[in-house]
Amino acid sequence: MNLRTVRKLLGFIALPMLSALSPLLALPAITSRYGAEAWGTVAVAQSVGAACAVIVELGWGLNGPQRVARAMEKNRKQIFATALATKTVTFVTMGSIAAGIAVALTPTHPATAALVAVGTAGVGLSSAWYFIGTGSPSRIMTTDSLPRLAAVVFAAIAISAGWPLFVYGFALLLPSIFAPMISALLIGTTRGDFIAVRTAQRFRLAIRLQLTALSGRAVSALYIALPITLVSLVAPQAVVVFAAVERLQRMTLTVLQAVPNFMQAWVGTASDRPARFRRSRRAILINAALGSAAGCAFTLAAPLACRLLFSGVVELPLELAALGGCVIFTVCASRATGNIALVAAQNIRAISVSAVAGACVGVPAILALSAVLGSRGALLGELAAEITVLGVQLFAVYRSFRNES
Repeated sequence: MNLRTVRKLLGFIALPMLSALSPLLALPAITSRYGAEAWGTVAVAQSVGAACAVIVELGWGLNGPQRVARAMEKNRKQIFATALATKTVTFVTMGSIAAGIAVALTPTHPATAALVAVGTAGVGLSSAWYFIGTGSPSRIMTTDSLPRLAAVVFAAIAISAGWPLFVYGFALLLPSIFAPMISALLIGTTRGDFIAVRTAQRFRLAIRLQLTALSGRAVSALYIALPITLVSLVAPQAVVVFAAVERLQRMTLTVLQAVPNFMQAWVGTASDRPARFRRSRRAILINAALGSAAGCAFTLAAPLACRLLFSGVVELPLELAALGGCVIFTVCASRATGNIALVAAQNIRAISVSAVAGACVGVPAILALSAVLGSRGALLGELAAEITVLGVQLFAVYRSFRNES
């Protein structure tokens, strides 16, 4: 591994650490100033917004990086322009839907719920997928990570000083809107690059071409982004604790995302199919080992982190932390089998099949188990979904590459 590769890897590690740091600064301010009820409102709104962000993203985060990695410079700009145009139009619709659902589900702080939901849905506009494909972590930091961090720092200070809670919603919304604009300027996108979506017919075609990638992402949102919302429907008393462990494990997974992000371009630029298979197999082993270590560390550290981050208003039992650690391990492994190996094998359909299987297992499991067991049941339902996804993807990887060994 040469010096340039090491620098890129370190860059990809630093980026998700910045993304994970943002909530660390806001959560103590929210819970200490407005209590557990406000945290519940924010958590449900973010859950709804995250599910809508999956639709806004249109699957570009799945097949975009390896597609960009293989493209010529001119074609890269056209790919970005197509993605930006289709995602922007989708955001207008999904942002409105997210706001309406969040307000309906949260009886307190409706303005905050609406803004948080729309701002979280706007995360789908991020151009990080493009810069992952070009191997440019510094540009992700410039366009995405640092603006979000600065906005959340401002919101945390403002809320601590007595400003209204909806300031946090604006802190999520504004970077989501401006990030793709800054990205377009850095990439040098021109009006001519939007030729692929200049007419309504071409616009519909561009979206249709992403439907396979989007379908898997959209279905997976049912058990990845929406568990907090599902729990709020059947066990509202469990939302505060479950949302806390969910947030901590998602923050951990955000940091761990650096490794598969780095490997997407590495696998995508392999010279031929056998080389992609060898790199994919290595990626799966590395991510599984990383997930195992991270899951163990999470189990031990999460209870203390929960007390600190949520100002002592939420206590996390070791049992729930252990379940969260198991979810982390499983997700790390499936990130490699799906986003890396199956994308490299051009078997996007298998990812969609695994997502459907995970949703069919996870959604009823989360609803039924959380109604009976509360937070523990919700985590067991999540774990069942992720294990199902991993099992289906491992089988698909074996079938896709069985002639390459």
